[in-house]
Amino acid sequence: MLSPPGWLACCIGLGSACGPSLAQTEWSEPQIIERFLAQSPQTRELRARVALADAEARVRTVYANPSVSYSQEGAGFNQFFEASQPIPLSSRVRYLRQAGAAAVSAMEANRDAALWSLRSDLRISFFRMLAAQQRAGLLESRIGEVERLVRILRQREEEGEGSRYDRLRAERDLAELRTDVTTARSLQVAAGARLAAYLPEDVRVAVVSGDLAVPPAIPDPEELVRRALIARADYRVEQRNLFRYEMEQQAARRLRVPEPVVTAGVKRADVTAGTGPDPFSNIRRTGVAFGVSVPLPVWNNGRYEVARYQAEQEQASARLAVLARQIRAEIRGANDVLALRRDALAAYEREVQPIGAELIRITQTAYEEGEIGILELLDAFRLNGAAALRRLDLSAGVKEAFIELERAVGQELPAQEIRP
Repeated sequence: MLSPPGWLACCIGLGSACGPSLAQTEWSEPQIIERFLAQSPQTRELRARVALADAEARVRTVYANPSVSYSQEGAGFNQFFEASQPIPLSSRVRYLRQAGAAAVSAMEANRDAALWSLRSDLRISFFRMLAAQQRAGLLESRIGEVERLVRILRQREEEGEGSRYDRLRAERDLAELRTDVTTARSLQVAAGARLAAYLPEDVRVAVVSGDLAVPPAIPDPEELVRRALIARADYRVEQRNLFRYEMEQQAARRLRVPEPVVTAGVKRADVTAGTGPDPFSNIRRTGVAFGVSVPLPVWNNGRYEVARYQAEQEQASARLAVLARQIRAEIRGANDVLALRRDALAAYEREVQPIGAELIRITQTAYEEGEIGILELLDAFRLNGAAALRRLDLSAGVKEAFIELERAVGQELPAQEIRP
């Protein structure tokens, strides 16, 4: 059994071990989410993915560079200065730009889906910490009740009206409660460490503020499925991929259209004079050089690329259908879990809580009149405290189920928008 000084030393040691985490200010859910979205390393990494996809898409749509050549022939004097430029007559670059824009849009939706999942995990961690914090608060309130009882028992023992056994039994329960509070506080610190993993390195979360309540109405699953098919970012990813692969096919088909290479420049050469005193002498002349070369799409005419992107499109279409069924199943499952947990919480509040309050009143009266002993009184206190902790666990379970439903829908569900 820990004495009060020993319990105090244990708490001081725990506080010093936790370091600066316990010295931070109180955090609310909106503050945590705002800091996560603005400064977390996960958010920066996902944004970098989008920037990388945009850069890769731009690389594919850059026009071919012009080339400049110089040549000189020694058998007779022939000197060429020429510039060549492929002419993009096939419009392939236009389709590649549309495909690249769709790829970037799909990556943005992929980023949003990852952020939404991380945000849901963050909220679950936040409310688990809040539940651990409230658990510690409930245990501390029970400590206050038992401390008052111990003071009364000590006074009765000093006056000769109570027994030493009653006081020792109450003090033992008090020591156990203090140990439970220390354990609950350690769980709170551990939850804060898990929560800080989603935040910048210099952020420490020691105390949070919030409410475990959820909107009173149960959502309609079919309504939520319709909303999810619009809001879910991972569903938009597959939709954008379908359009992207269609544009890739069009760009691949354009490989059949040859793109000529136009060459223009200046030529200097020795030619026969043909006139004058020496018509057979050479004179140096300068003229325009012009040429066109056309590649023949015999071996690489895009048929393999077309077949590839047709397979990609078919695969994306199948994934879209599977994802739609998965979304429907997730929403129905999450809605059923939420309904069951809400019913369990409502039944517990309706049936157990009134009985617990009446039981405490009856037990205290019976103990004061000498009809029962200290064991029965402490047992009533313990049952009442366990009921409060059980209600807290049920409320936390309802909150987590509601967050999982929001995860499945792909957006938050404010109370005014939920239909029964």
